[in-house]
Parts: sequence; C-alpha cells; structure tokens
Amino acid sequence: MNELSKRIITAAVLLVLVWAWYFNLASPWFERGLAFFGWLTTCELILLIKLRRPWLYMFTALLAWLAFCFSADLQPLLLLIFIWFATMVIDSRQSPPAFDYFFTGIWMLGWLFIFALAIADTHTSKTGQDLIIGTCLAVWISDSAAYFVGRAWGKHKLCPAVSPGKSIEGAIGGLVFGVPVAAGYWLYCDVLPLFSALLLAIVAVIAGMLGDLSESSAKRIVGAKDSGRWLPGHGGILDRTDAMLMAIPVTWVLWGLL
Repeated sequence: MNELSKRIITAAVLLVLVWAWYFNLASPWFERGLAFFGWLTTCELILLIKLRRPWLYMFTALLAWLAFCFSADLQPLLLLIFIWFATMVIDSRQSPPAFDYFFTGIWMLGWLFIFALAIADTHTSKTGQDLIIGTCLAVWISDSAAYFVGRAWGKHKLCPAVSPGKSIEGAIGGLVFGVPVAAGYWLYCDVLPLFSALLLAIVAVIAGMLGDLSESSAKRIVGAKDSGRWLPGHGGILDRTDAMLMAIPVTWVLWGLL
C-alpha cells in the first residue's frame, strides 16, 4: 500500500471515530474519550522530547488526565508541570539537564490541556459545537489552500528555519479561502454577526498556521521528522492536531470576549 492510500484510509477512519465521539457520546463518556485522547497525545509528547524514565511521566500524566476527566480545569496541568519539573531536576543531578527539550514539552502540553478545556466547555451547547466546527473548517480549508497556492505560486519563504516548505503566498491563499468559509458557516449558524465572524475567522486561520509552526519548531529542537508513528501515513497525533491545538483555544477565548 502506497503512502497516499495510507493517508486517505487513516484520515477516513479518524473522521468517523471523531464524528461518532463528538456528536454521539454524552457525558461522562465524552469527557472520558477526551481525557484518553489527551493522555495518548501526552505519551507521544513524552517520547518525542526523550525524557528519562518516560514511564514515570506517563503515569503522572495519566493521573492528571483522570482528574481532568472528572473536572475539566487547569489545576491538573499546573500540578503536573510541578511534578515533571521536580522529577527532571532530580534526574539531572548527575548530568546536564535538557531544559530545551523539557520546556518544549511543557509548551506543547499547555496548549494540549487548554485545547481539551475548550472542547469540553463548548461541547455542552449547539452554539459551542458550531464554533468548533467553524474553527475546524478554517484550519482545514486554509491548510489545503496554502498547500496548493504555495505549490503553484510560492516564491517567498514564510519561516524557512522552521518549515522550509511553507510560503508567504501560501499563507495568503490560506487566509483568502479559509476566512470566508469559516465566517460564512458562523453567520449561517447564527454564532456571531458579520464583523465578529470575519475577525474570528482571520484569527482562527492565523492561529492554525502558528500552531503548525509551533509543532514544527518542537520537532526541530528534538531532531525529529514526525511526532510519532501512531497514524499510518500521517506520523503522530501531534502531526495531525498541531494547528487545532492552537486555533481552537485562541478562537474559544476570543469568542468569549466577543
């Protein structure tokens, strides 16, 4: 089976699973599924940043996500960061600490927790669900448009030190195609008025691009091509959710302000 076939099959399976989970599971199974996803992604992150004694970090992460499962809040994240830092300091008594790897992991972990918090908070209402769907559309459409526009007309690199394949022309194409789709969806579903919908869509697209660059930066720091091997044809979970991890929390916060 070639790489393209793997990507298509994996994407189709993921779409069915996420759709069934998001629209058909009620509390508490919805929160349990969200916590399980958070823990799996955290385990992938732990292996990516090559922490010593990864089993200990995975176990403490499991406790934090179990706590999140019963009460969606940021307290488990703060406690987990404290435990992880204390563990790393103890492990580094006899050798130089890998602070760059550690804080790269904390950066991604923070966005992951806030992403989960945003999903848990918005899932309880139809308007909240429409907000998330619109954000996903903004990210997916802009990402596809950026790829094709970049291949056709991309001449100026967006951030070559982090992601040499991305271009400024592609980013503009992502905005041109992603913003009207997301804004139109939010207008249709009566989530926001026109000006607010356009503003939120612009922020969602830009946040998605920054999330993608953020994960690429993390992989550059640790010297990895993919975040993992969980998803055939796609790499790891973080490789598929990088843009969402930043776009959904930022959109959620701004939506609350608007």
